[in-house]
Amino acid sequence: MKLNAYLSLLAISAAPAFATPWIESDDPLLRASIEMLFNQGIIKQPINSYPLMWQGIARDLNTIEAGSLAAQSQFAYQHVKHALENAKQSTSSGVRVNYNSDPELQQSFGKRDQQQSGINSYGAITGNRVSAKVSVNYADDALDDEYTNYHGSYLAVLMGNWSVSAEQVSHWWGPSNDNALLLSNNASPMKGLRINRANTHYVGPSWLSFIGNWQLTGIYAKQKPYLDSSEKGDYWALRFASTPLAGLEIAFSSAGSDYLTSTVKDPNSLELITTKQRLTSLDAKYSISIGNQPVAFYTELMGKNDSGVAPSDPFYTLGIESFFGDQKQLLKTYFEYSNTQQDCTAQLSCNEANESFTNYAQAYNHKDRLIGSATPLQSKSAVLGAHYHTMNGYAGYAKLRWSQSDMLGLIDTPQTFDRLQLELGYQQAIFNGLWKISGSVYKDELSDESETNSALKTSWEYRF
Repeated sequence: MKLNAYLSLLAISAAPAFATPWIESDDPLLRASIEMLFNQGIIKQPINSYPLMWQGIARDLNTIEAGSLAAQSQFAYQHVKHALENAKQSTSSGVRVNYNSDPELQQSFGKRDQQQSGINSYGAITGNRVSAKVSVNYADDALDDEYTNYHGSYLAVLMGNWSVSAEQVSHWWGPSNDNALLLSNNASPMKGLRINRANTHYVGPSWLSFIGNWQLTGIYAKQKPYLDSSEKGDYWALRFASTPLAGLEIAFSSAGSDYLTSTVKDPNSLELITTKQRLTSLDAKYSISIGNQPVAFYTELMGKNDSGVAPSDPFYTLGIESFFGDQKQLLKTYFEYSNTQQDCTAQLSCNEANESFTNYAQAYNHKDRLIGSATPLQSKSAVLGAHYHTMNGYAGYAKLRWSQSDMLGLIDTPQTFDRLQLELGYQQAIFNGLWKISGSVYKDELSDESETNSALKTSWEYRF
């Protein structure tokens, strides 16, 4: 009922030329083309906050003559231009059927199928100032125990240069390909409100122009940490991103909720004092060409922060990516390493040490899944990945992922859980729709035992 009230309020307050809304956080191939154009200096807007607004990107594309581009940028340019033209359609609708034999497996940036099978249907309209999408989804054996949901739905209104939306959509903050630490698609999307700049082009006093093009995003949502409880609380997040130098994007993000708290004893009264905590993330990405080869380096730091900018005792991600393209194809390759371990030295257990990092593993959840990192606390992971896309619509990807987590056994003795996973995916047009299929083979090792399993994921989408 509250979400319906928000939708009504936004519709009533709509002011008279809404650009098409945003690029959702479900298409790694389109993201690769956008990153390639950012690397080449064609796109100059912040691009690491998804959903990603179209207006700034459209502005940059309109200033470029296609014939002036280098051959390695041609495919990426045509791909993004084609996606922009599709986004300008006044109406669109579609249906998608999917199957995922193991929805618990870690997934990267892209479509997150959190059920074993399902049918997704949607209809969307885009007007001058108002855009809306209604998505009705039926799921079988969903991780959030919902058989019917409205994930992907929104109503957005343009007010000046600000987009305000009531929504239930996935977000991905930061440059990571595999593991965004503060906000990702690991948990099902929360119902909430979001406000952000529609066009990130710098407008303001000349003495502040050094920040470059900038984006500001704010989120207020309802968080339900546990599936077996109806209790809900407030969740909020804020992100500022800018491009102060050519090829460089930096961002500061922060998040908090009713459940992110810490409890300490007052040394004088010995009473327990509970205070709300805040998580902070700093991320950066620098894109350059080395010997005419596009390369980008990125990082994210995330941890508890009561004051200031830098997080304390942070988790971190490091990555490097490169692109190979011409007029007919684009290949993106990347290597990424994440670490969510903490120093538990001189502590009885890492759980007791969590006072220094809030009750993250229990509190930063939505429906029993972490809102940020796809890997649990006290773990390390690395992935070598590649995405390939051609002009005729054929595409594929490959990922080799390793992860290691520290766990406690039945008698609280430390144990190490290792996983090595190979994932291959392919897509092409079939029966006037887009068919995708991927398979994974993974080997798990715990103590002296090991087990090898496999998983299959496939979907077919038809757009009207």
